[in-house]
Amino acid sequence: MQLHQLRYFVAVVKTGSITKAAEQCFISQPSISQQLAKLEESIGRKLFSRVKGKLILTDPGHIFYEQACNILRNVEDAKRRVSDFDSSSGGSVNIGILPTLAPFILPGTLIALSRNFPEAIVTVREEISEALIAAAVCGEIDILVEALPFDETCLNVEPLFSDTFYLAVNRNSPLAGMELVSLDTLGDMPFILLENIHCLTRQIEQYCFNERFMPKVVFQVSQLSTIKLLIELDYGVSILPAIAIDKDPGSCIRYINLDSKGEPPARKIVLAITKDRYLSPAAKYFIAVVKEQYQKTC
Repeated sequence: MQLHQLRYFVAVVKTGSITKAAEQCFISQPSISQQLAKLEESIGRKLFSRVKGKLILTDPGHIFYEQACNILRNVEDAKRRVSDFDSSSGGSVNIGILPTLAPFILPGTLIALSRNFPEAIVTVREEISEALIAAAVCGEIDILVEALPFDETCLNVEPLFSDTFYLAVNRNSPLAGMELVSLDTLGDMPFILLENIHCLTRQIEQYCFNERFMPKVVFQVSQLSTIKLLIELDYGVSILPAIAIDKDPGSCIRYINLDSKGEPPARKIVLAITKDRYLSPAAKYFIAVVKEQYQKTC
């Protein structure tokens, strides 16, 4: 059994395709198939089965995948420990963050990191929640800035802050002067939301469901900045998190408190780190900066 075989195996599981895994690993499709066959031969078990043309992990495959991720993560940790042993650069830090948090959290924290560790190797991965969690479990990410809920089994999770939801409307809207609004008063007002792949959309939809309200969604977009632009053009309203609120007093958008039958509508933002993960000095400093700037009682 070779490390490269484990990497190919994990890549196939994550991509769901030998073709995509081969592209990701920069090898030919026949080569990756051959290495997977050798891997299965060495452990004496079938790791995949084909169902309607799709590769599906067998029960032994699921067990082996978890252990393969652990092995690759430990190998990467060992390499980084040795690399950082006598280095003054601060080492490397791999950050994973949601697209709905990155524009607001990264600028200040990365500036502080670069001032203290100008030679540190910093990578940022901005993706949806499921992709980030999978990458962290496989050791590809050191630190996650995430929103609950998600599977915390392999992660140490520390709360940062509660990101309250507000109704966002154009400043010329009849609602703009209100201090508190209930969803059931919005009727057929057009809503603008992110695409369903974003956990923020699911959290907003859950809040609406709890309030027994079904928003009339006319636009679904990929970025919060697009939502705000459409509100400025008066195409509709939205529910946005506090972290995305404009600080500019001349903004065309007004933000209104939302009434709730239960807890105030919000998402819980957390730091998550893979259990027993080695953290470079730069990674530890980044965590400290994020906590200093954002950690509040949730």
